[in-house]
Amino acid sequence: MKERFLLVRPYYGVNIHTDAQGEFGTVLHSRDVFPDLPLINAATILNDSDEYSAVLLDAYVEGKILPDDLLKKISQTKFDKLILKTAAATIRSDLELARMIKESIPGSYVMLAGQAVRTLKSWICKNTRVDEVIDEPLDKYIYRYVNGREGTINDMPVPDYSLVDYKSYRDDNDKIRLTVLASRSCPLNCAYCPYIQYYNAYESRDVDKVMEDIRSLVALGVDIIQFRDQFFTCDKERIMDLCRRIISEGIKISWICETELSSLDEELVDLMKEAGLFLVCFDIKSGNKEILGKYKSKNADKESQKKTVDMIRSKGIKTMAFYTIGFPEDIWTTLYETFKLAEYIDSDIVAFNEFTDFCLDGMEDLTPDVFCSFQNSGNSNMKMNLSHDEIRYAIELFSMKYTESHDSVEKAFSYNYTITMDNKNIISKIAECECDLMELSNRVRRIRGLE
Repeated sequence: MKERFLLVRPYYGVNIHTDAQGEFGTVLHSRDVFPDLPLINAATILNDSDEYSAVLLDAYVEGKILPDDLLKKISQTKFDKLILKTAAATIRSDLELARMIKESIPGSYVMLAGQAVRTLKSWICKNTRVDEVIDEPLDKYIYRYVNGREGTINDMPVPDYSLVDYKSYRDDNDKIRLTVLASRSCPLNCAYCPYIQYYNAYESRDVDKVMEDIRSLVALGVDIIQFRDQFFTCDKERIMDLCRRIISEGIKISWICETELSSLDEELVDLMKEAGLFLVCFDIKSGNKEILGKYKSKNADKESQKKTVDMIRSKGIKTMAFYTIGFPEDIWTTLYETFKLAEYIDSDIVAFNEFTDFCLDGMEDLTPDVFCSFQNSGNSNMKMNLSHDEIRYAIELFSMKYTESHDSVEKAFSYNYTITMDNKNIISKIAECECDLMELSNRVRRIRGLE
């Protein structure tokens, strides 16, 4: 008889991209809904085997199932082992949900996955009744569990998106967007990067296997493919080979990638454009050279960055730049340097993100309090020049000013203000009851007028 797994991604009233930031997860203040690719990979591996089976329950796409109803649904599902995918911003609620599952289903075997629980493994093992903490990427763990040996990115199967309601994974323009992993981790070794400490050495997937992944998504009728690679064009020749394959097979699909600006040249960009690229994302980080130097971030000079962005935009490809606000060394003047750099680089879209110290390995006595509830920030006791409130104010101010100048006041209001304020309203009302999931569920319903 097959051993049955139930893989669960919970939902607490706030949209979390659990596959982001090296699987620490990210709170999204947008309408984007992303799949958790390692979770889908893990379920696929289990179902492809002769000895195991898996059911995948993504509470968000199943109808935004809140914890009280999720617990009922879990209780009605037969399983031998349950894996709960966690996130840093919801770790207290995740731990409470695990406790409730153990309590309401006697004898249940509950496992936790995600980088937040890897960080807190010692505390969780001492202070909870969780049966197992998975302290590595879930798909790699499951591959070894099923096959009895270590797996590489090339051993990962074509993800079976039919295990979930994949048509619910949409961008903020309501386009179906699914993800492909062509490589994992990053060789740049920035000091605060969460990907390196979780995925370790950079590894790439064979082009033949990436093409299988792409064909499977095209067959599902997706609108957009997003490559989840941290450094998509790390190997130029490999990506040119991939693009030529897409073109030669006549595959018509729009896709997005994230990469390092310095790796892009006109030859490569032209070929990626022909293969369907419509948006390039890249990380600029900070406008202050001293801060970049401290964190081993080797950005090119701003003139080179500007030239590359202008070249990409001239091809009709959209550009999105990421900037980090609130490094421990940041003061108001360095924040302004970063904003002025964003204006100079002039990408189509920007994302100003709060600095979070994810490099917590080796720190003693870590508790769930190291992560801020329903926020993309932490409490690692690093000495900061600016408070969280000051940093978040700067992010909101810069985001609205940039959108206003590059789009319209109306867009700044609807996208940077209204959606963010709606999320803040929910977060302010549920944060205080994050460990009372019955009350949390009721509050979310009241806020949304569902009662």
